[in-house]
Amino acid sequence: MSHKQFKSDGNIVAPYLLGLARSNPGLTVIEHDRVVFRTASAANSGNKPKVTLVSGGGSGHEPTHAGFVGEGALDAIAAGAIFASPSTKQIFSALKAVESPKGTLIIVKNYTGDIIHFGLAAERAKAAGMKVELVAVGDDVSVGKKKGSLVGRRGLGATVLVHKIAGAAAAHGLELSEVAQVAQAVNDNSATIAASLDHCTVPGHKPENILGDDEYEIGMGIHNESGTQKSSPLPSIPELVAQMLPLVLGEDEDRSYVKFEPKDDVVLMVNNMGGMSNLELGYAAEVVSEQLIKKYNIIPKRTIVGAFITALNGPGFGITLMNASKAGPSIIKYFDYPTTASGWNQTYHNAEDWKVLADGKVPTAPSLKTIKNEKPSGVKANFDTFAKILLAGIERINEVEPKVTWYDTIAGDGDCGTTLVSGGKGLTEAIDDHSLRLEDAAHGIEDIAYIVEDSMGGTSGGLYSIYLSALAKGINDSGDKQLTVNTFKKASQSALEALYKYTRARPGYRTLIDALQPFVETLNAGKGPRAAVEAAQQGAEKTRKMDALVGRASYVAKEELRKLDSEGGLPDPGAVGLAALLDGLVTAAGY
Repeated sequence: MSHKQFKSDGNIVAPYLLGLARSNPGLTVIEHDRVVFRTASAANSGNKPKVTLVSGGGSGHEPTHAGFVGEGALDAIAAGAIFASPSTKQIFSALKAVESPKGTLIIVKNYTGDIIHFGLAAERAKAAGMKVELVAVGDDVSVGKKKGSLVGRRGLGATVLVHKIAGAAAAHGLELSEVAQVAQAVNDNSATIAASLDHCTVPGHKPENILGDDEYEIGMGIHNESGTQKSSPLPSIPELVAQMLPLVLGEDEDRSYVKFEPKDDVVLMVNNMGGMSNLELGYAAEVVSEQLIKKYNIIPKRTIVGAFITALNGPGFGITLMNASKAGPSIIKYFDYPTTASGWNQTYHNAEDWKVLADGKVPTAPSLKTIKNEKPSGVKANFDTFAKILLAGIERINEVEPKVTWYDTIAGDGDCGTTLVSGGKGLTEAIDDHSLRLEDAAHGIEDIAYIVEDSMGGTSGGLYSIYLSALAKGINDSGDKQLTVNTFKKASQSALEALYKYTRARPGYRTLIDALQPFVETLNAGKGPRAAVEAAQQGAEKTRKMDALVGRASYVAKEELRKLDSEGGLPDPGAVGLAALLDGLVTAAGY
């Protein structure tokens, strides 16, 4: 994780609130007090009164809290400085902004500073004649009952569920005491555990409490506080989830705050603490779901995934489970109720939409069947000889992979060598199970093109597949009875011309074309396969002195490309890999 940050004096909260309102019509900002409220909920809006919801706390947990101001969720929030409670004055300002004759519910996370300031604001509101109740959210199970008997659990992911579900209850016209009961029920039946690879970076402050390169923590809070269990080495996500789920499910009696049974309607939230990629978070969510279903026979009734309550850029995630069956019969209905709050980044679905997932299985469909030319081409080849030549080329790729990968780490995204190896692995498996139709030259190359596309992927996989598909067509149309050098020579030229229709790369652009074009040109000049390979190798070598005009390397600074000046410059990794492949193929063919 990078701990670099943009220069900042830390004064970013108020501009953030203004930006939120700018992109979410219907919000109003009291800039001086750092308050955001739903315009339609304002005391003087003229709309039909309802119970209003006010929350807030320290900033740095976005989209909580400001991102949950919207119809069907919160009506107002007060934002403190980063990881610091807002003042009583700010909170009272939020309360007054959405004062309602039906009363206001204050939702606050169970942290000392928040409880004090929000509690004082509640008392002042009552003294001023306002109707107010307060619910404190605490769902963290990292601290056991004995150690946390006085202070209670910290407020984590369930805060978001309380915002959303209590907000829906208020939108349905419930009275203040009833909305408070819904909020309390959600809190009482929720449990959360979080884990992270490191602590977050606070804007304007030097990084602190940085974990070692091989360390991680379970029980991380959202204010950069340490977890309850620091461990190493780094686990895989399935290994980490296997450590987290017993805690959130209460297998340890000291942390058994909420009981979950297979028959219960359970809501699962997998929360990004701010620094995980969407790809990794989605993977983690599926791992959590699979382990809940397979190990515990618990099928979540609802699943939500995203950044809901963060610790700035904390590189970790939290698992929140809510037992909706115990929380009350209307909880799922309120969960499903639509909201305009931007922080609830889930597409609206009604109860019917969710039924397809009721048995715990994701709807899947079979992959598209590859459409192959089944009519024999008439151009025969020897399966064993063809396979031998292919395997020799694959062996050469495996030999040069470390060097190609190194080159591509400098000039690209570092996957050129491994991509080639993946293609070779796919072909090796197909040779072993005889799924390649190598006894027919055109069909065999067509099959190779499909496997290369599937196993390699990316730009290089596409280029190889286009060329091979066109090569197969050229051989099929040759009218020859046997695959010969002459057959291959003619088809290679038409295949190159076909490839040029789909790429702007040409000789001199520092791509694999700098190896392919000399090979094809030399072969068609009648100089033989070995001379063609030497031309490909020379072409690859010439890329050391070329400027990149297309492809990933075209975005790399020239200074980076000069890192290998000591060996004549940095060559194009794709050209080097192709030259090695061609050398292996031609050598095995006896040239």
